Amino acid sequence: MSTAQANAEMKSWDEHTWDGRRHDEVTGPKQTVGGMTTAYTGDLEAAGDLRFVMSYTDDGSCASTGYEVVTGTLNGREGSFVLHHTGDYRNGVATGTFTVTSATGDLTGLTGTGRLTWPQGEPGRFELDYELR
Repeated sequence: MSTAQANAEMKSWDEHTWDGRRHDEVTGPKQTVGGMTTAYTGDLEAAGDLRFVMSYTDDGSCASTGYEVVTGTLNGREGSFVLHHTGDYRNGVATGTFTVTSATGDLTGLTGTGRLTWPQGEPGRFELDYELR
């Protein structure tokens, strides 16, 4: 088993309630859908494109799930892979876990799980424990 670590920088964010209103225009409990693009640097040099669904409580915290296509280089091997994310946001910090669901190119055969910690306004920290057959 190998471990890859990378910093994550948000490049774009788009989130709306199911009826099309901006997520920050609605207070209290709500459900949203959206997308985020991310630049990863470190053992993973890549771009990520995430689509997610979020469910907020009245205190502004939320639970989320989504899928991200990551395209680039993982420890020198080029290709793309898909991550299934589950996570939450509480007290200004997004945390989550993810599982590799498929991979292409030189990353075909990639399996693994990982975690992401992302304090609001700071770079995120990505860690992936993986095997590549």
